[in-house]
Amino acid sequence: MTTKSSAKTAVVNYESPNALVSRKMAVISAACMIVFVPLPLLYPILVPFTQGLPLAILLALSIGAVLFFMVSFNAFRVYRSARLVLTDTGIVLPDKLGSTSREVVPWTKVELIEIANDKQQQEEILFSLKGWVPIRIKTSSLKPEDLDKLVSACELWAAPLAKSDSFKRLVERVTLKRRDNEDTSFTALWMEEAQRRLTTTPFTPLEPGAKLQSGRLQVIQPLTAGGWSAIYLCQWKEKTSCILKEAVVPPAANDSLKAKAYEHFEREAVLLAGLDHPQIANVMDYFIENNRQYMVLERISGANLRTYIRDRGSVSEKQAVKWAEELVKIVSYLHTHEPPIVHRDLTPENLILDMKGSLVLIDFGSANEFVGTVTGTLVGKPSYISPEQFSGHAKPQSDLYSIGAILSFILTAADPEPLTVANPKAINPLISDGLQKLVQDLTVLDARKRIQSAEELAQRLVPLNSSVDQAGLTS
Repeated sequence: MTTKSSAKTAVVNYESPNALVSRKMAVISAACMIVFVPLPLLYPILVPFTQGLPLAILLALSIGAVLFFMVSFNAFRVYRSARLVLTDTGIVLPDKLGSTSREVVPWTKVELIEIANDKQQQEEILFSLKGWVPIRIKTSSLKPEDLDKLVSACELWAAPLAKSDSFKRLVERVTLKRRDNEDTSFTALWMEEAQRRLTTTPFTPLEPGAKLQSGRLQVIQPLTAGGWSAIYLCQWKEKTSCILKEAVVPPAANDSLKAKAYEHFEREAVLLAGLDHPQIANVMDYFIENNRQYMVLERISGANLRTYIRDRGSVSEKQAVKWAEELVKIVSYLHTHEPPIVHRDLTPENLILDMKGSLVLIDFGSANEFVGTVTGTLVGKPSYISPEQFSGHAKPQSDLYSIGAILSFILTAADPEPLTVANPKAINPLISDGLQKLVQDLTVLDARKRIQSAEELAQRLVPLNSSVDQAGLTS
């Protein structure tokens, strides 16, 4: 029986229980072939040592060694890496030796998913199936990303009653490891942004191995999908790792709406691809293919700001001012661009620390060209959204509000309360009055009374920078 995934599909590769046995048999068969295959050719030389052993027996041994090697090698090829496919409809069982079809176990037949130990006390995931032989997968045989996919798929599609307490503990462990991984990449940031690694979507995302742009771009792994969009880890021009953002205009949309969507996408992509700043992730390419919109983004390694603060706690005022100066340079570049750009989604998740400890801005999915008053959809996280964005009217001062909220976060290691003037000193009394006043002036609810420009903010940071330097000298 074969299956077609109607929605998200998780492909999990692992070393099957038969892999070790098949590997040993392949080695033994190779040794036998080396020993027995040459015997018929060496028969005249070996006659004194064979004690009259007929040539036919040597030929049989030689042929048997070849056949033994072929069978063993084929078994090793099949078993060395099993492939489990999980879809929203069920589990596609691994290939059987010599089988041309694959069985599908519906999720309704999965009675229990639990964590157990085998005879060697190795941890394994045990699937108890109704009407099928149980599936056992050692967690040690899974790469971290495959374990992540397996756990996420089961968490999403398996029946609640089928998830044992031991499995739930594994889910927590995998989730914490994903979030606490300090060597966070751009990929992990996208995963952290989604509620789950795998989510249902009304369109069918691209499968691993899918190629676009005449083979220049190859999908390595889907990261997340939802609504009419998806995000993938890809390989660009066979050597560069990148992130691919995909958006699909609903088929039911009329031609006018589709044309407007394509026009907006191209306008935004051209705008963002033209940016050139060392602390802004690059848009490498953009295109429309098969009625789907694509944007190729630079993949950047580093820990995001939220992970950094969660692990280390609040930072010093000197560090906070340094990062504020970096944010001012980034925002000033965007706001003074022609035409100006309002990012609208400055959050700790969208800022990562590179190898030098400098902030790099990523994720331009919600950036918009600013002409007069921008009217758009609500984006960003509540603690970092200015009041005017809740009504869909973002402006340059909206990004400054977000900088104030980020400053409050890194000084206190706590998200500021949404839709209020940030008060970091209430959490951290050691914050200086000058920095407290700056954060409050940035998060004033009325945009007209807020700090009005990145240039004004840069000027306000100069005396703060001097004061923290002086405090460091006198302490």
